[in-house]
Amino acid sequence: MKLITSALFLTLLFILGCDQITEINAPQERIVNKQLIKLPENVGLGVESQTYTQDINGANGGEFQRTFSYQNSSGGTVYQFGDLDFFPGAFTGTKNISMTFNTGGAAMELGPPTQFQARVDYTYKITGIDLTGVNPNTLEFVYIDANGNMYAVDYDYVTMDASTGMLKVVNAILPHFSRYGFVN
Repeated sequence: MKLITSALFLTLLFILGCDQITEINAPQERIVNKQLIKLPENVGLGVESQTYTQDINGANGGEFQRTFSYQNSSGGTVYQFGDLDFFPGAFTGTKNISMTFNTGGAAMELGPPTQFQARVDYTYKITGIDLTGVNPNTLEFVYIDANGNMYAVDYDYVTMDASTGMLKVVNAILPHFSRYGFVN
């Protein structure tokens, strides 16, 4: 009887574990008729993008935070903040994780290409941008594939504040590394 109970328990554990992986990596709804929100141009001799890296052990999990800022043409400063939270078991081994901030669009590139076996949450915040014409009711945070197709991403919430030029997504669940951004 103990053997049958143990076998049933292990089978149930395997099935539930597979369901979590399936949910994390499952294809999402395609987003159409939306455009990536543009960021103001960088002025002077500033860089167009900045990449930061950090080693993360996938078995242990961990956190990776970085901030990037630049001066825009209207004399203000654009700030971008990214925070990746890796749950234990997100991937096998240690990887050199990269986070690339760009000045062209409200998007972040994350690498190296990796599919996750456990949850990875991402919080991304941008301040100092002109949000004229951006509708807070249609604002979304999406995955952008190599062909420019956009797909829904699950997250706790996405918000904007036009008075401070702020966009923010909290705890976007990333099924893999790629390009993610704000669209309207």
